[in-house]
Amino acid sequence: MGFADDHLIPVDDEGLGNSVYLLDLGDGRAPAMDASRDLRARRAAAEGRGLRIAFAADMHLHADFLSGAVQLGHDAGATVLASAAGRRAFAHQALADDDEVGLGGLTLRALATPGHTDEHLSLLLDGSRQLRCSPAGR
Repeated sequence: MGFADDHLIPVDDEGLGNSVYLLDLGDGRAPAMDASRDLRARRAAAEGRGLRIAFAADMHLHADFLSGAVQLGHDAGATVLASAAGRRAFAHQALADDDEVGLGGLTLRALATPGHTDEHLSLLLDGSRQLRCSPAGR
């Protein structure tokens, strides 16, 4: 098993044609990337792996669906991560190009990647420690 098999959890919303991910940080926490408004599948995926969604990252403002990031912040206490250039009107940690967020030995680095939207971000995962592989079935 490799890193993606053990730590990257895809959650697909076929109705929206949207694929999102949870990342098992190896300590019971997970960030959710670009979560749609319907959070049932994300919550079930997290609970099924014994994870708490601690971060909700929006890579860009979504015109095609409503984001569930604010709801994850409200319900789960997740820190919402979003582009500073998007000037969102809700509580979030605003990220600009090259900003970093510590994830307990791992770092998410924001990279400004305008194109899809002017304020689009990509997030690069960098690790000063290697994630431990979980036993099969977890």
